[in-house]
Amino acid sequence: MENYKKIRNLVIYGGAGIVISILVVSLGFLIYGRIYSAGVTIMVAPSIAKVRIGEMNFSASETIKIQPGEYVVEISADGFETKTGKLVAEADKNVDLNLYLEPSSDATANWYDEHASDALIVGEIKNKEMLKETTKLYEKYPVLKQLPLVVEYFSDDYSKYVKYVISYEIDDSENGFHLIMKDYTGEGVGAAITKLAEMGMDVVGLGIDYEDLSQQDLNYRAE
Repeated sequence: MENYKKIRNLVIYGGAGIVISILVVSLGFLIYGRIYSAGVTIMVAPSIAKVRIGEMNFSASETIKIQPGEYVVEISADGFETKTGKLVAEADKNVDLNLYLEPSSDATANWYDEHASDALIVGEIKNKEMLKETTKLYEKYPVLKQLPLVVEYFSDDYSKYVKYVISYEIDDSENGFHLIMKDYTGEGVGAAITKLAEMGMDVVGLGIDYEDLSQQDLNYRAE
């Protein structure tokens, strides 16, 4: 009987100890998850680069969790220009750290030509930058979503031809883009300005690259 009591107490205390241990571990994970609740997805080229966020070091490609706050970021690699900047990490949110370094020596001048995987990363980073800039432009100039605009007309024999095409190209100007008009009728840039105004775009101050193609092949025939 005495042995039974000892075994029973051992089981009870042992089970309680296990439960307490699980609770402590779970609480630890919960506290850690709350303290280190800001996510950062790192995508950097070249792959040999060292990424330093605050006092912490990371590789060129990984997803991490850090404490929310503002950090100084430094990305470096032998033979490449070092880049520094600031990173703002917010609780329960994820931020992308996408950067590529430019070669700074003869030894690395052709690095991205010789390392296809790093070249792909650079291409992906540039595409993300372009998407981000385009999104900003769409928010400021919603009409850009309707470009390229192809204005057509029918000739006397009912053949359909293109009058002019209006598109845009992202640049480093104050507006962030310039318009491009390819005119197949010779109507002039005023026709494009009038058309865009009808669509709700204020074109005052916007740059327009105008190309008169009216002498080429009697206008462009629409398919």
